[in-house]
Amino acid sequence: MIKVNRFIKKREKKIGLPPGTPVYTGEEKKDEVEISVIDYDKQQFNKKEYKKIEDCFAYKDTSTVSWINIDGVHKAEIVKKLGQFFKLHPLVVEDIMSPGHRPKIEEFDEF
Repeated sequence: MIKVNRFIKKREKKIGLPPGTPVYTGEEKKDEVEISVIDYDKQQFNKKEYKKIEDCFAYKDTSTVSWINIDGVHKAEIVKKLGQFFKLHPLVVEDIMSPGHRPKIEEFDEF
């Protein structure tokens, strides 16, 4: 038997909010957010840990490939800052905050 209540509770968090509002819909967490960056090209590979999302913004204009990994998307303000800085579409940020969605890929001109 499927527990319907767990699906209803997730939707209640977003009722009345406009589309694209970053609201975490997963299970409530108290864990700290872990931010890491993997930065590489043909000659080098670096992995660094950061405490603040703003520290990752320096990777925007580098010639290397940079993967920003956030373990703990339950902190909306961190994901919102990242989305604003990298000019992610609000619906993409909303999808990031909804871990119950099935994995998908979308291609945009900028990212």
